[in-house]
Amino acid sequence: MTISKKATEMTEENSLTEEQNQAYINIVGEEYAKAEEAEEAYSGEFTSDEDFAQDMAVQLGSIDQNAVWPMTCIDWEFAVKELMYDYSEDNGFYFRNM
Repeated sequence: MTISKKATEMTEENSLTEEQNQAYINIVGEEYAKAEEAEEAYSGEFTSDEDFAQDMAVQLGSIDQNAVWPMTCIDWEFAVKELMYDYSEDNGFYFRNM
C-alpha cells in the first residue's frame, strides 16, 4: 500500500496508523478525509467480512459467548450483507460510514 502525504499528516492528528488513515482515504477520497472522522469511524482490522460481523455481534451483546447451537448455524455471509450497508473496508481495515 502506498502511503500518501495526507495519510502521514492525519497520523499526526489522530491515533490511527498511516496504513489505517490511508485505508480511510481510499474509502472516502482524499478531498473528504478528515483525521477526526477517520478515528471516529475506525472499527478495527479483520481478515474477513465474516470475522468483522462476528466481532460486531459479540460487541453488541447479540451473541451469548457460551452458546453453541444455534449460534454455529448463523448465516454470516447474509449477516455481512446487512452489516456492510453501514460499513466500508479497505485492506482489512473497517470504517463506519458517516
